[in-house]
Amino acid sequence: MRRYLYCYETVVSFGCEVWNHAVLLRCRPREEAFQHRLSGSLVMPPGFVLDSGRDGFGNDIVYGRAGEPHKTLAYVSSGVVEMSEYVIPQDGQPSPLFLQPTRLTATGPDGITVDRTADDMEAVRQLCALVHDRLDYAPQSTSVSTPAGEVLRLGRGVCQDFAHVFVAACRQHGLPARYVCGLMEGTGETHAWAEVLIGGRQWIAADPTNNRIIDYGYIKIAHGRDASDCDVSRGLYTGSAAQQLSVRVSVTEV
Repeated sequence: MRRYLYCYETVVSFGCEVWNHAVLLRCRPREEAFQHRLSGSLVMPPGFVLDSGRDGFGNDIVYGRAGEPHKTLAYVSSGVVEMSEYVIPQDGQPSPLFLQPTRLTATGPDGITVDRTADDMEAVRQLCALVHDRLDYAPQSTSVSTPAGEVLRLGRGVCQDFAHVFVAACRQHGLPARYVCGLMEGTGETHAWAEVLIGGRQWIAADPTNNRIIDYGYIKIAHGRDASDCDVSRGLYTGSAAQQLSVRVSVTEV
């Protein structure tokens, strides 16, 4: 077993005051077969009244609102996670949702293909390497709504795009796959990767951005069909202010 200290800081700055601000956050690690949250805290501004629960995919959510005017929303989620090797047993029949294309994972005819005579694990390795080689990492070259087919046409993107193309390729080869958002060892921002069902028995994780089958060092926050199911921060407010988002993540083995 390994233990990791995580700290996830977000600051949303508005150009002028907003009010009646409702938020939905996915900022706490999931409880999984390989991952257990030993401790955790979420610090929010005092004006926010919060509650917690789970979404339709079982991801931890925190939601609430602040009625009073404000120009900044800052919150910090931190704690310690204990982790074994990143493998999740499949309990029952997997959802057919993870074999179906979505708007963000539709690629069209110009997809990523491998010889499916290989076993599932080898196919995942090959697809992960092909996506990694096909795309260049280029910040600000895409948006949160860029579909996988457009990413392939551009030949570049960020971790969300690498994950969408990889998920699409796995599904096209008959491998159930789901998009994952979380934190990666080191410092930076949130990261995206994917989980793939192997042999109908267990989910393994792959990071096509770094061409890696994941074992340790990745803290899972949420999974879904694509990134639209895994927003880490979503909000509605009264006012017409422009906003600027700043995120800082640190994950350290302890």
